[in-house]
Amino acid sequence: MAVLRWLLAVLLVIGTAACSSLIDGPRPPTADASRPLTAEQIVAVLAAKVPTASPSVAYTALTDPNQLLGTPDSYTSKATFTDSRIDPAQANDTELGSIELGGSVEVFADDADARARKDYLDETFSQLPIEVSEQSYLRGPVLLRISRRLSATEAAEYEAALGST
Repeated sequence: MAVLRWLLAVLLVIGTAACSSLIDGPRPPTADASRPLTAEQIVAVLAAKVPTASPSVAYTALTDPNQLLGTPDSYTSKATFTDSRIDPAQANDTELGSIELGGSVEVFADDADARARKDYLDETFSQLPIEVSEQSYLRGPVLLRISRRLSATEAAEYEAALGST
């Protein structure tokens, strides 16, 4: 009889855990302290927190349009997302993975490399004769780049979601 009670208690705990995950929905990936989240994992967290966001492209060294993935002092992972509040008809760049359609996440080996990339992009955009600005946020070694097509309030949603990763 004691074994039966024990078995029922175990099943109750397992059933409760399984049901709560079905009710609460999928949980974002968690970080192993020894391994930081990848850009693709961070985009998944952003998409879970910002209802208008959807993952788009997770780049590899072969598909990275900037050819920076995995090179010294550059990002170790990169992924993009779209935001349904952006009308593609209003965007200049509608290619798959375009930051203008939502944004991107770039993860670096350290904070200094992420800062250098942000500074480089800010300087480059300020020198261009056309409007190609974007909003960007740093959180440690993570650079979050947000489309200029989103308002400051909408971009702040992503900044807040990034803070929860």
